Amino acid sequence: MSSDHCRVHFEVLEMFQTKLLLSIKRLEPLIKEDDPCKPERNKIGRWKYVLLHESLDKTISELEQWQRIFDPTWYLIILMTDKAIDSELLHERQEHESFASTSKHGHTNILSSSMLATAQRLRNMVRNDSTSNTHVTLSADGLNWESLQRIPYSTTQMIFRTGFDKLFLIESIFCDSNLDIPRARADAESLAKKLKQTEPHTFGLLSCQGLMKRKTQSGGTLSSIDLVFRLPDGKTRPVSLRHELLKRPIVSLTTILGIARQLATAVSFVHTCDFVHKNIRPETILLLADSELKFATGRAALGSLHLLGFDRFRSVNFHTMRRGDTAWERNLYRHPLRQGLRAQEEYVMQHDVYSLGVCLLELGLWESFVTYDDNPEGRDDQELKKVPSPILGLTLDDFDLNENLSSPSMRLKSHLVDLAKSKLPQRIGDRYTAVVVTCLTCLDKGNEDFGDEEDMRDDDGILIGLRFIEKILFRLSEISF
Repeated sequence: MSSDHCRVHFEVLEMFQTKLLLSIKRLEPLIKEDDPCKPERNKIGRWKYVLLHESLDKTISELEQWQRIFDPTWYLIILMTDKAIDSELLHERQEHESFASTSKHGHTNILSSSMLATAQRLRNMVRNDSTSNTHVTLSADGLNWESLQRIPYSTTQMIFRTGFDKLFLIESIFCDSNLDIPRARADAESLAKKLKQTEPHTFGLLSCQGLMKRKTQSGGTLSSIDLVFRLPDGKTRPVSLRHELLKRPIVSLTTILGIARQLATAVSFVHTCDFVHKNIRPETILLLADSELKFATGRAALGSLHLLGFDRFRSVNFHTMRRGDTAWERNLYRHPLRQGLRAQEEYVMQHDVYSLGVCLLELGLWESFVTYDDNPEGRDDQELKKVPSPILGLTLDDFDLNENLSSPSMRLKSHLVDLAKSKLPQRIGDRYTAVVVTCLTCLDKGNEDFGDEEDMRDDDGILIGLRFIEKILFRLSEISF
């Protein structure tokens, strides 16, 4: 493990220890100080709890937040090509199994054992040690295609299992003449196998049931590769972040910060799985609320965030085809050198970081950058006319890439940076603004947080992951209201 990796680990653990000691001190006043011989001594004082429960809830929330910060640094280890890691994972797993078999309270280590098993499986997938043992190909007959419906303002569709009321989500990769189908098929199978191992609550990525390869009606050529995702139990029907930005006018700063943290964590785990996403925008971000959690108005809370929209992803091991489009609503979230029909640079992980920055800017302002002239309910997203919203301060002419495709303008990026600096501080604070600006300028020469692109390249892809954790995840976790 590199010195930087060790340092980041120790920083997180030290902070986690500090939070844990603080929580213990907050708990101590709740314990009754009666006669030690009396059994009720260790019971929680009811009236003390009523007075201090808000402080306790805050402490629990802080501990959970730092646990979520530690997870990316822990899972990043699986990218390292070091046999010592395999030996240690095996040793730890054997110790947990031995403890569980001899202890009357073996259930206490279920969580940590599950994390080790998930890390081992995901490590095997990333290193291609056991991909042939994981079956991901599904039959199209298992889904009721007549029930297929698009999630409004989203790239994802919902579908029911044949003969059941179980809901699944579908992400389609359409196999047109411009697509390298063998490469897309290999990438899709690899992604499905890796996402089959993920924990939705931890990773911010839904667990993948598998994939289907659908052919044209004539049965001759492949028409699409469809990724099938399980919807977690106890969740409401998903809504897109775009839908909430358009339809939900008031959201607390705490809620915005929570969504921002979840999105940044999901982006981190996409990279841990050895992929670049290439399509991060509100249409590819879904929110799932707990069924029983409602606002006083009866409306569901925003809930947990999950990143989808994998129709343009690719493995970091394959060279990008630099294929794009001129849709302004998608180019808005792309780095200037990745805009237009023919991108000027090969796709790297920092391009996902830039897209995250645009989304964080939009989140901080809590106003959609894209508005629709029509109601999309029941209509294909491509049929709707989209225009830039007033908050963006741009017109369609500002996105015209036809004049000089070989040298795309940096004016859009500069405009977004200026928008962040002028609008975000009074809305959500200087720290959040600094994170957004760091994301938007992560590929700029002289960027102190990410440095030069060449300096971030290593065999395991760990350096850029560490820098992301330190400069984005850490800083978001340090913000409080």
